Amino acid sequence: MLLRAFASPEVRFGEAIDGAQASAVAGALGLVERIGARVPPSTLAADLGREAARELALSRLQVMAKVGGLCDLVPELATAASNASISIVFLKFAALHAGGYVAEGSRAAGDIDVLVRERDVERAVDILAGHGFIAAGTTYAEHHLPPFLDRQGRVVELHTRLPGLREPGSRRFAGFEALERGGGLEPSSGLCDGCYRLRPGLLAAHAIAHGLAHHGGADAYPVSRALADVIDVLPRDRRTIGLESAQWIAEDVPAFELEAVVSLCNALEQGDLDGLVGRSEPRTECALLHHVLASSLDPDYRRSLAIGYVFDWLSDEPRWWRLLKTAQRIALPTRQQLAARLGLANARSVDLRLRWAHTAGLVRRLPELARAARHLMRRQRSR
Repeated sequence: MLLRAFASPEVRFGEAIDGAQASAVAGALGLVERIGARVPPSTLAADLGREAARELALSRLQVMAKVGGLCDLVPELATAASNASISIVFLKFAALHAGGYVAEGSRAAGDIDVLVRERDVERAVDILAGHGFIAAGTTYAEHHLPPFLDRQGRVVELHTRLPGLREPGSRRFAGFEALERGGGLEPSSGLCDGCYRLRPGLLAAHAIAHGLAHHGGADAYPVSRALADVIDVLPRDRRTIGLESAQWIAEDVPAFELEAVVSLCNALEQGDLDGLVGRSEPRTECALLHHVLASSLDPDYRRSLAIGYVFDWLSDEPRWWRLLKTAQRIALPTRQQLAARLGLANARSVDLRLRWAHTAGLVRRLPELARAARHLMRRQRSR
């Protein structure tokens, strides 16, 4: 499935493939839509059997139906922002789509991410409200507002800063002004004036920081999708010499991890994975390949990532402040934070009974949290 997602579709396999299992793996890795867009149906049918190939095709159609509404939303937001004289930066999927980097239906997405100047946040919220969007009010984050939803199920996130990206020489995460000052923006062609996207090198760097340091394997942005974004944005000749925007993510993505990303992207595109599987050296593209697979396929590994994120969430605040806020979020979450954690639609639903249940669950998980903390400390010492 990795070869079908990244290597030449002309590659043929000399041994029989379990079509049902391969289809399930493609789904777990978040690669169904990419495979369906790249590989002819006849090839997939020969690889997997007609039934498994049909299931992949249906899954891709479902992705295309959802993503189609988000694609239509991009020019709508661009026009609305331009009419209000607000400059915006499209991020992630919206930037890839607007920049023509991805084929239609080749990439899943759950929302449209937009960066605005902090002074324009209230006006941007008013624009969304005027177009029928309402705030979900449950998700907590330092760098973006709660998501906004409309009646069609489309979601927009307004960002004020980008975790993992720092203007060289700055400690704070980059906002609109820092990106503009550092030459990190380019006009989004085909859209209204005042609409931008990150330059290709910075777009790829953001994908790496977002995939490795911010989410680290979460279903919202699996590492396999981050690698796909890097491959789509940067041709191999620019990738081989390194990302020109590497200094923007150097604080959160060590040089050896960045080298591993570039090497693994090259190996995936070449279809040369046999040399990686047998390698055991740490801090290489082999270790990253293991992370890509385990973060999607190994339940225990996925659980350790989720717990580790509690202790090691990406922030530009001082470490002591992060530790205090982590303790507060774990032991004494606000109503909004607890509602988000429990998947409740409204913070008003949080009552004393739910708080007691949260406390009891926390006590039961203390040994698991302690193991995750020790694992995190060992990993940071190895860096």
